[in-house]
Amino acid sequence: MDLTAICGDNCFYCPRYIATKTRSVEELENVKKLWVRLGLRELDFPVQDMACYGCKPENKCAYMNLRVCVQEKGVKNCGFCNEYPCELINTVFEQSEKLRFHAGNVCTQEEMHLLYKAFFSKKEYFDKIHQKHKE
Repeated sequence: MDLTAICGDNCFYCPRYIATKTRSVEELENVKKLWVRLGLRELDFPVQDMACYGCKPENKCAYMNLRVCVQEKGVKNCGFCNEYPCELINTVFEQSEKLRFHAGNVCTQEEMHLLYKAFFSKKEYFDKIHQKHKE
């Protein structure tokens, strides 16, 4: 199943999204611990704020500029954009690659596998979407 977000994250594999959908506070706690190790959250970050219901305009987003661009162009995500790839999405790919490198130093192999499918495959997901969109 594909739930590709505007930034290229695949929500179907995202541990935050999965824990939220299953309403598992324990899993959200585990995700919080992982996010702290990755440097994405502080230790005192409230676990309830880890819940994610997918891309919605009212959500805080790490890629607000990308969100604005996608909304202005009226596309579901960058893969559907005629200007893909652009400088803005290339910056997102670079940020993701830096996080992937860091994650390799602090995550287990199992965590890396999940993170790869959820977050570190943005370019591959968008390339596939864009290719289909062009056809």
